Amino acid sequence: MSTESQSSTKKSVPKQGVYIRTFGCQMNEHDSQKLYKILEKDYQPVDAPEKADLVLINTCSIRDKAEQKLYSVLGEMRELKSSRPGMMVGVCGCVAQQEGESILKYGRGVDLVFGTHNLSLAPSLIQLRKNGAPPQVAVNYREDWEDLPLGFADTDPTRHGKTNHVTAFISISRGCDKSCTYCIVPTTRGPEVSRAIAEIEREVKIAAHRGTKEVVLLGQTVNSYGRDLSPKISFVNLLDRVSAIDGIERIRFMSPHPQEVRADFIECVSSNPKVCHHIHMPLQSGSDRILRLMNRNYRRAKYLKIIEELKSRVPDMAITTDIIVGFPGETEEDFQQTLEVMEAVQFDLVYSFAFSPRPGTVAASIPELISQEEKLSRLHALQAKQERIMASRLSQWVGKTVDVLVDSYSKHNDQILQGRISQNFVVNYAAPHAGVTIGSVVKTHIIGQKRFTLIGEPVVG
Repeated sequence: MSTESQSSTKKSVPKQGVYIRTFGCQMNEHDSQKLYKILEKDYQPVDAPEKADLVLINTCSIRDKAEQKLYSVLGEMRELKSSRPGMMVGVCGCVAQQEGESILKYGRGVDLVFGTHNLSLAPSLIQLRKNGAPPQVAVNYREDWEDLPLGFADTDPTRHGKTNHVTAFISISRGCDKSCTYCIVPTTRGPEVSRAIAEIEREVKIAAHRGTKEVVLLGQTVNSYGRDLSPKISFVNLLDRVSAIDGIERIRFMSPHPQEVRADFIECVSSNPKVCHHIHMPLQSGSDRILRLMNRNYRRAKYLKIIEELKSRVPDMAITTDIIVGFPGETEEDFQQTLEVMEAVQFDLVYSFAFSPRPGTVAASIPELISQEEKLSRLHALQAKQERIMASRLSQWVGKTVDVLVDSYSKHNDQILQGRISQNFVVNYAAPHAGVTIGSVVKTHIIGQKRFTLIGEPVVG
């Protein structure tokens, strides 16, 4: 390091503002929180791109709409940069990993592009660009777990200017070894690599020390965790060890794969008092024929058997899922079979999508015989059905008394707090209450419901 750079590091320089816009899944959200932590030496979060010196767009490539959003946002950022000299714009995440340098061609004004395995390079890429280097690109698979900081698990450091340590998102693995024909994740995030259990325990302990009450374990297929380690460690063993850490009251995870569900998994999630009564288990289709084309490696009967066993052990278990409609070759009969499974399971929430081919996947080469209009018609029918189911599921909580872990402020009123029950439903309080504070577990009477949430009043006495 030069004398000049040494002296500059000693000066107290005000931090610049960074704004991260995130598209996609919880893994992308988690990566954004890593980036806030990685950049915190020189940048502080701001709540709007207009206030930022650095804007990062963390992208998702699961569906083509996310890519379209990226280029739309880049157009907005190009206009903003013209009025903010020195502002930098970066693209990261799955689209960055997939498209690499070509983003510079289509996204004029982009200063840096880095992939899902190169988060720790962000500060050096930014500095190179500041020093006059051309736009920087880093999308190689080179990042090790130890390159990343521990204890970065804030849920949203920009929300109301207050940091929330109640819930921590903890990566337990990255990448995926499954070969679903529609999915680009193995390309953008690489093969499945499990994180050492000692590292996970250490990060959970750090989070607990900072006041975390709930951890969310993240991986593309969480229940295949540990099979690549030596010696092998099961996901159930990981759950047991995390639940033994003092201060942690709730454990969630996303997402288990039906193919990997075994008896010990069902036993653990049914009997471990710290594991929340909520399972997000992707279905994708209720048709065995479509599941086969998707290479999902389970069939409808197996999926329904898993749900039956979970609900027989834990009657109030909430089940949420992902469903794709309009997969190439899907007939009306196939679609009706998906609706039948929805009726049988009574999902608490469904994330539903119309199929869009991803470049380089097997499904992209299958001729599409379903029009976009038909895809959207099926999607709307499925969503209408799920709205009715969800309204019914939510109504079953009205009149009950539940434990709510208070974790954040209401999006609509920053004087009112909200939280979640074990089943992951959000409970909004009708008014401020002295006993409702962030991090507290509040005995709450459910007095009403809205479209996706519940309304509660704390139980007095």
